[in-house]
Amino acid sequence: MNKRYALSVALVAALSMVGAPAALAQDDAAAEEAAPAEGSGPPPMPTMADFGAVDRQLDVEGRSLEDWVHDMALWMNGSKDHDVISTGDCTVGQDGPVFFLQNTWLGEVLILDCTIPADTYIMASPGGGFGFNTEPDETAEDLNDMGLMFSQWFSDPEIIIDGQHVPVGPSSWIHREPFEFTIPENNIWDYPPGDTLAGYSGWYVMLEPLEPGDHTIILADDSSGPARVEDGEAIYTTGTAYAVYNITVE
Repeated sequence: MNKRYALSVALVAALSMVGAPAALAQDDAAAEEAAPAEGSGPPPMPTMADFGAVDRQLDVEGRSLEDWVHDMALWMNGSKDHDVISTGDCTVGQDGPVFFLQNTWLGEVLILDCTIPADTYIMASPGGGFGFNTEPDETAEDLNDMGLMFSQWFSDPEIIIDGQHVPVGPSSWIHREPFEFTIPENNIWDYPPGDTLAGYSGWYVMLEPLEPGDHTIILADDSSGPARVEDGEAIYTTGTAYAVYNITVE
């Protein structure tokens, strides 16, 4: 932006010189001849809406995107009984109009098969962080720092739907200030249950319902991907996290 502004200032200065009007007329005529026909220029850059992403300002089933993100954060950071990674079942704890897809732990690969009803929205989170008080002297600022630190390990989050890369931009970023949180029994951290404060941040994208049939959604960082194929099976390598969901929409 600064370079563009500097260039415009230089152009104004040049046109103020003697003889500039004639030169400008010649340049205009040449530009008209060289201008491409209307509609023949490069196509517009795709937006998230082009891939079925719901606008962040719109409600889904009468609730805001931030409300659904909060539900998802609690679902991901709660009981082992509702944990996709430890159970290997992507449907545990999910029975609402929005289906949650989370990434896996850093340095791991997760590949799961899921069957979901038609007309189900999908909330996909390629990366983020969650933190809660473990010491009495930890402050709300400590929690904010903790959540941001974890989420920043995911440097370039990606969502790939049936081979199409969805641009995950700043509009997908959501940060939640500390709130009252109850650590459940049998939680994923093996931490004593009880009341505390928690906070989170990360990338969250709400997707419109998929067409009936088979689909694949990949949550990843762009530094990760299949490294090679052995005996017909993809062998993955990653420094962050890589989750593959093979989804059948009934």
